[in-house]
Amino acid sequence: MRWTLVLALLGAVTVSVVQSWASAAPGTGGWTQTQWGPVGPADRDLLVKVRQAGLWELPTGQQAEQQATNPQVKEAGKHLAIEHAELDAQVRQVADQLGVQLPTKATDQQVGWMNEISSSTGTDYDKVFVQRVRQAHGNVLPVISEVRVSTRNTLIRQFAETADTTVTRHIGYLEATGLVDYSSLPEAPSPGLLSGGTSWMDMIVPALVFLAAAGAAIGLIASLRRSRKKDTPAKGGPTTGRDLANLHSGPIPMIPAPRRERQPVPEQYEQLEESRSRASRHSYRNTNPLPRRAASAASHRSPTRG
Repeated sequence: MRWTLVLALLGAVTVSVVQSWASAAPGTGGWTQTQWGPVGPADRDLLVKVRQAGLWELPTGQQAEQQATNPQVKEAGKHLAIEHAELDAQVRQVADQLGVQLPTKATDQQVGWMNEISSSTGTDYDKVFVQRVRQAHGNVLPVISEVRVSTRNTLIRQFAETADTTVTRHIGYLEATGLVDYSSLPEAPSPGLLSGGTSWMDMIVPALVFLAAAGAAIGLIASLRRSRKKDTPAKGGPTTGRDLANLHSGPIPMIPAPRRERQPVPEQYEQLEESRSRASRHSYRNTNPLPRRAASAASHRSPTRG
């Protein structure tokens, strides 16, 4: 049971660490105090994600302005390149003021999108460009909105307002081309277990946490029962002062007097004394032969002289 308890606790800790690592960005842990208010992990994560978006969408917009075949796609690429340059300058300024370290290169996924767009030609280029850039803007917009409504930092709040307006406008540019395939966009995350629209994938983490908690509870109960059995006193008598006090506060048991022999009446007493005397003489004769020898010697003695 002890090993069960240890394994259950390790499982719960592992799940928590994996969830935190999967949802966090490098260098976003902890809180720091600034003149504009505290800066938390979500604030730093916003700056990191906006910076990473600009690292690949700015050059991709410049490329679309040159290689796209659809005039609306060319115009959308031009606006994205210009406005991402302005937004990138703002995010670097805010990060310097708040002491947040920003990435210097795009992620592997973003590099893969850039390669996919660059390898396309003609109308396929227009479709791939619009679809990938629209998907990326849809991913970062919820992050901006959440920080906008929850941050405690004035500087972050102002930047989130600017970023929200810019990204929303970019989505409008891309959707105006008519090339967005909405059925291929990622689905919205599940609102929770009580929404009625959950799948078995939504139950993995809750199930692991429940099993870990159940194992910990079982192990704890078993340990408590085992320790209680060890601490239970033996049934031989009271072992505490309270037990002794309860014992002496009750009625004291009476010890019965020794049983007396029944006294005989006078006539029976005389007969009893006579039988005892006879028994005593008889026993004395049997155990002491000397009186018999003295009597025998006296009978063989010569008659006395007269």
